[in-house]
Amino acid sequence: MDAFREIESLEMELVDPVTRKNAARLQELLSDEFLEFASSGMVIRKRDVLDSTNTPSTTTYQFGDFEFRSLGDEHILVTYRSVKSAREIAYRSSIWVKQNGRWQMLHHQSTVVPSAI
Repeated sequence: MDAFREIESLEMELVDPVTRKNAARLQELLSDEFLEFASSGMVIRKRDVLDSTNTPSTTTYQFGDFEFRSLGDEHILVTYRSVKSAREIAYRSSIWVKQNGRWQMLHHQSTVVPSAI
C-alpha cells in the first residue's frame, strides 16, 4: 500500500466509533504533539482525545475528494471533504508524520461549510 492510500485508510480509521473508544490505538495513531483546530472552534490535544474514549460516539461520516501532498520524505498533507449529514459538510486537512516507522497524525483542522455556499 503506498503512503497516500495508507494515510487515507488511517484518516477513516480515526473517525470510526470503535477506534475512538480504543485508547491504545489512538495512542499509536496520534503524535504526542497532536493538535486539532476543531470545527467547533475548540483546540484539541492528544490528551483530550485519549480522555474522551469513554464518551459515546455513533457519528458516521462520508469522505471524498482526497488530495495528498508530500511535504518531505516523512510528512504528508491530506485535504478532503466530509459529510456528516446533508446539511453538515466540512473541509478537512491533516498533516501526517512518519515516526518510529509508522504514520501518526500531527495536526488536523476541520472547517464547516455554511449551507448557503
